[in-house]
Amino acid sequence: MKIRSNWKLGLLILAGVSLAACGGHKEEAKSTTETVVKVTTVEATTVTPAKLPDSLLPFKKEKQLVLGELDKLERSTSAHIQLNIKDKPKAKREPKISVDPVGWHNYKMPIDDSGSGKEAWLMNRGHLVGYQFSGLDNELRNLTPMTALLNTGSLSDTDSANQTAMLFYENNLADWINAHPNDWLDYKVTPIYQGDELIPRQVELQYAGIKSDGTLMKISFGTKQEETDDDGVTHVILENTSPNAKLDYATGNAEPLFAKKKVETTVAQTEVVKETTTVQKEEKIVYVAKKGKSSVYWYHKGNMPPNTNWDNVVEMTEAQAKSQGKRHSSRE
Repeated sequence: MKIRSNWKLGLLILAGVSLAACGGHKEEAKSTTETVVKVTTVEATTVTPAKLPDSLLPFKKEKQLVLGELDKLERSTSAHIQLNIKDKPKAKREPKISVDPVGWHNYKMPIDDSGSGKEAWLMNRGHLVGYQFSGLDNELRNLTPMTALLNTGSLSDTDSANQTAMLFYENNLADWINAHPNDWLDYKVTPIYQGDELIPRQVELQYAGIKSDGTLMKISFGTKQEETDDDGVTHVILENTSPNAKLDYATGNAEPLFAKKKVETTVAQTEVVKETTTVQKEEKIVYVAKKGKSSVYWYHKGNMPPNTNWDNVVEMTEAQAKSQGKRHSSRE
């Protein structure tokens, strides 16, 4: 009886241990499941937008305009703006800029060598960041001398389709803002000088979009002038030149190219006139007395001596007379 009781007691103890072990596994499984769920939840709530490139202004969801200070030569250095559609200027623009950036001179020059006489102003007081974004006109830090071709796309008018001009990119960026009312434009313009020259040789444009959550948006208009850097920011370099002038970038002075060609043409025409006159003169009829044997010739019979035997006067060209060693009479 004692052995049987011990046997039963052993079974009861073994069963209890098994139940305890099973219960322990369940608790561990439950604890592990709760930990995984907790970690997953934390990861889902800590996602942040990518950091914007350092070349852009910090994103603050407000209009920012940063103008570089004039350098030691009083040249503008850069203009950088970040704005939303609601930040576009609403005030009416002044009809004329009343300040002159350093190096700015203006010349009215022929636009081509067609001889039409059509002339146009060579230079503009060019905005770095256009008025339609900045709302600035008479701010020297935002102005630089630009050729009309660089600024407006045309020598004598405006051509908004010219992809080598500021106007093309300004208008397209304005259209981009209008089409993205919830997003922001970051736009920077930098004049590029050589040494101490007062007139920039080139102008660099840099632009990108920013979503309302702070992530970058690439902007491109499909031109061959555009290049996109590794950060997704677009850059364009435009030339500050004009085909109708020789521009002195050191001083801002300029000379017309087509006017010089006109002078050269006039000289050439003068030479032609001289040659024609000489030919005509050589073919002129002259009169020689003594059956053509006289050593002199005359242009007009009426100037010949009264005692001349008119029956012996011979006509010939002046070239023929000269070839025979004759000379024009000194008495005529």
